[in-house]
Amino acid sequence: MNADDIRAYKRRWEMVAEVEQEELEAMSPAKKFGDLAMLMGVARGLGGSIDADTEVEEVRRRWKLLAERLGV
Repeated sequence: MNADDIRAYKRRWEMVAEVEQEELEAMSPAKKFGDLAMLMGVARGLGGSIDADTEVEEVRRRWKLLAERLGV
């Protein structure tokens, strides 16, 4: 692989990102919500956690602990 190949490869992925961004901007809020619901369903099916409240509390607890240890 030479420098020209690498530039071409990078440009192709930039083009993919541009198309994805255009598609996302054109998508309706209902479609975005539907896609999110589908992904959350997949996460549940695979045994993943989607309990945002619990995760938010865990992050807050960690930040509080960090602040205490740093004396902030």
